Amino acid sequence: MAAFLLTACSGEERRPDPVKLASNPAELVFETAGGTLEVSITTSIKPTVSCTDSWVSLKEGSFGSNTFKLSVTAGENTGTGSRSTSIRVAGDKQNLTIPVTQKGVPSIPVAPTTALTPEIVFEAMAPGWNMGNQMDAINGSVSGETAWGNPKCTQATMNGVKAAGFKAVRICVTWEGHVGAAPGYRIEDKWLDRVAEIVGYAETAGLVAIVNTHHDETHWQDISKAYKDADRNEKVKAEMAALWTQIAQRFKDKGDWLVFESVNEIQDGGWGWSEDFKKNPDAQYKVLNEWNQVFVDAVRATGGNNATRWLGIPGYAANPGFTIKGLKLPEDHTDANRLMVAVHDYDPFDYTLKDPLVRQWGHTADPDKRVSSNDEQAVVAVFDNLKSAYLDKGIPVYLGEMGCSRHEDADFPYQKYYMEYFCKAAADRNLPMFLWDNGATGIGPERHGYIDHGTGKLVDGKARELVDLMVKAVSEKSSSYTLESVYKSAP
Repeated sequence: MAAFLLTACSGEERRPDPVKLASNPAELVFETAGGTLEVSITTSIKPTVSCTDSWVSLKEGSFGSNTFKLSVTAGENTGTGSRSTSIRVAGDKQNLTIPVTQKGVPSIPVAPTTALTPEIVFEAMAPGWNMGNQMDAINGSVSGETAWGNPKCTQATMNGVKAAGFKAVRICVTWEGHVGAAPGYRIEDKWLDRVAEIVGYAETAGLVAIVNTHHDETHWQDISKAYKDADRNEKVKAEMAALWTQIAQRFKDKGDWLVFESVNEIQDGGWGWSEDFKKNPDAQYKVLNEWNQVFVDAVRATGGNNATRWLGIPGYAANPGFTIKGLKLPEDHTDANRLMVAVHDYDPFDYTLKDPLVRQWGHTADPDKRVSSNDEQAVVAVFDNLKSAYLDKGIPVYLGEMGCSRHEDADFPYQKYYMEYFCKAAADRNLPMFLWDNGATGIGPERHGYIDHGTGKLVDGKARELVDLMVKAVSEKSSSYTLESVYKSAP
């Protein structure tokens, strides 16, 4: 009692002994794919925490009752070796080091499988339909399903696509605005759940479905900057690896009816005509080839059905000519080919997309209202080049986008002829074709509405005629129905 009185009278306040600085767990071990782990730090005061390695990020949480919460996120390790760092904790004249290690990329086993052939792919996917300007619509750097005016997709949408005669749907998805910061690049649950829901609609309808990254090329997949900056290129590859690991994990149990496509139309803004590209196309080809390899490695590493899933590999700008010149197919991890080359073809641009549209097409068109006297030959030449480069070597190719903006009633017979001739020429070479549908109705450039994106109903009678011609070109097997017979039926 005397000792207590002496202390009190002296005016001194006795400070409790500091709590020993400790962490639970004492060390962190991340898998190759990375992720987030939670740490509880026992401490008397709120500590300072730091880590100098960029593949690890720290997020401070609550502090109370001598406990400080810390979230630690590691990005995907795309290297073959493990890596390590440490988190430094300082508080109340004490220091603590939390070791952090991450496993490297394990060797991906070679999966036994059967070879994809052009015939197998054509039978499964032709004709196909694009759900365009929907999950790939974007405003203010955030993609949103209805941002460009299309209604929400429903089960009726996919049922209608199937009923119209299509066998496959390309679900174009922009991920920008729904991906977390480096190094984790975590996909927002709500967005991935919605993609999965739409994929489920396609499955229920009995459609082959393609899921890709679409319009991200104008945001984080910017090759115009990546090929000039090695560090930026590495960041894109890290995000691609993280993104595709998460997507592949979500769908790893789905069958071969689900296809992944790495990118959309990667190009530097000049569509192959920029001065930078013309001076040194190989620099951009090289970067895109690296990205495609990251995609394949990430998907295959997740195992399950992803070990042999069909994968679409687009070339530069998805342009057939640039693809043939610059695409190097990634090394796969299968004992037989499971890769497909993906290109787009709106040939000729002046007739299908340009503002104003060239009015007519084909050898019977008014010479003053068509692109050239070689309209048909130009289409066939593109397909024959693809056939020589890939199909004749057993490598499947699909036309991920094609079609034509809607023309005036007076010129509609030429559009019907174009649709049938294009699709018949493609079908004769086992080239599946996917009709671009952005939901826009009416007449003029960028008017590609065929199926209502909310109800699955064809938007009008002319859409019905055009889709029926696609289906006929693919399915009609009569010996009298040839490309020559289509040619002779021109308006």
